[in-house]
Amino acid sequence: MYPSDDGQDVIGNGDQRDRPGGRRPWRPGWAGRSTTAIAGLALAIGLIAGYLGGHLQRQTAPAPRPTTTTPPPSSQPPSAQNPSAALTATGGRCAVQRGQTLQLGVEVANESDHAVAIGRFRAVLPIGGLRATAASVGTCGALPAEGPAPLTLPAGQTEWLTITFHVLVRCPQPYPVQFVVSYTDSGKLATAQMDEFPDLGQVTYSGCPATQ
Repeated sequence: MYPSDDGQDVIGNGDQRDRPGGRRPWRPGWAGRSTTAIAGLALAIGLIAGYLGGHLQRQTAPAPRPTTTTPPPSSQPPSAQNPSAALTATGGRCAVQRGQTLQLGVEVANESDHAVAIGRFRAVLPIGGLRATAASVGTCGALPAEGPAPLTLPAGQTEWLTITFHVLVRCPQPYPVQFVVSYTDSGKLATAQMDEFPDLGQVTYSGCPATQ
């Protein structure tokens, strides 16, 4: 019962609208269910959007390009890449000892059908033991020709190239000696390497023990 404004009592029937103000009371259960439903709907929308976005991205992603590499250019000069050498070694070689000096020579041949011009030639000493002091044209022990280069060698002809060394060790027999000869063939520079002395074991030298 509630007292009325005119002093009469009013019996409430449970309807809150009969209360002063006529406002419906807040019901926490209904509001909680509404909030949960909205959150679930937002989560479902987010999952669908994420799936669609990832699917479209996979469809539009560019295909990977193959990786290619370019080999570096050769560092060798064109003359060293010439597979057919006009100037070759005949296999002839010579050696002469004079004190602590040693003359070594190789015989070369022009295998082409035209003349070649022999230029500078030098010795390569892979493990040392000697020091080159002079280069000359002619066999070992002979008087050298007028200067080692340039020398024109006609087709089919041979010539001796000699290098004099100062021996730096007691016995030079274990040491290899290579001849490297530069020459001009039909206007093109070329190089020939002569490995006629893989070691000096076959060379007679007074500082070395006698070979068996």
